[in-house]
Amino acid sequence: MMQKPFQFAMLCVVGCLALVLILYAFADKPNDHKNGFTRRVPAVTAMFQHSLTLKYPAYYIAGYTNQHIYLGNYSASLHLLAVNQNLQDTQELTLKISPEERYAWKLTRVMVDSPAVYMAEGNTPALYRGKLDDLMMDRFLSQSCFFNMLQNISTTSFISRSIHIDSLGNSQNILAKVKTDSPYVKLGKSILTKQVDGIFCTDGTLDYDKQTGKLVYLYHYRNEFVTLDTNLQVIYTAHTLDTNARAKIEVAHMSTGISKFSAPPTYVNSRVRIADNRIYVLSSLLADNEDRKTRQHNEIIDVFSLDNGKYIYTLYIPLKGEGRITDFIIKGDQLFALHDQTLNTYSILQ
Repeated sequence: MMQKPFQFAMLCVVGCLALVLILYAFADKPNDHKNGFTRRVPAVTAMFQHSLTLKYPAYYIAGYTNQHIYLGNYSASLHLLAVNQNLQDTQELTLKISPEERYAWKLTRVMVDSPAVYMAEGNTPALYRGKLDDLMMDRFLSQSCFFNMLQNISTTSFISRSIHIDSLGNSQNILAKVKTDSPYVKLGKSILTKQVDGIFCTDGTLDYDKQTGKLVYLYHYRNEFVTLDTNLQVIYTAHTLDTNARAKIEVAHMSTGISKFSAPPTYVNSRVRIADNRIYVLSSLLADNEDRKTRQHNEIIDVFSLDNGKYIYTLYIPLKGEGRITDFIIKGDQLFALHDQTLNTYSILQ
């Protein structure tokens, strides 16, 4: 007699799981329907060269030199991995810092700009500087501001993304220039454009090009990027290929004061990198002239001119079964792609 209720319960569980899977299969997902744009074909396909399996997950690209790629780790703030260009040799490094120093280590990010290395955390805020040859880190730039993103542009100045609260109590992400001399912080207002809440709707990624002295800020949830100089003067605003001119997000404001997404957002652009006077945008959406297999077997990088933001071509990065790309850099005709626990190199043949 006890088996029948148990069997009935199991049937209910199985039925519910089957219903969820069916609903998911027929759900309206961004890459299952037409997204309203096309890509230039034939696209350029990168050719796989080398692969390195990493001992730990959660790496990000902290910087590079002519000889090495440097990887920081989200889970270990003082850990730095140096990898040579052919991915044949690795060296585990440890940044050295006084035990008396206090910072939110889980939020810390490392930036390598040879011969300097920086460690930054914007919640305290705390900023440290050292040299690659000894890795001794000392705190500096005490007149900083709180930030949720930081990009070094010289040994004495940085571009931060910070939260600005106006006289009415409204919060919004803004870009700021942080320097070692007065005025220590210069706010760059009216650069990031609010559409919904000012925080999530302006979320994005930033990269800097030493050769031209230009920065690019790419929005995650809309088809737009902004090119700036190091004084936070907007050079131009341009658009990626997709048609998401407005961020498709819904934000809920909790009684605790915390905001979060109330519905899954439409993620448009993942990462931006600048190299050789070009802007490389890691896209999350399929074009109308691509099929689902294209996205399943490749990452898609759209390439734009740094001079004017015009679209040039699309680059396909073949996936090798190790998951999506989490970070990448371009060095000449080579692309270094970081996956969850794998670093791959590709040659770009045009």
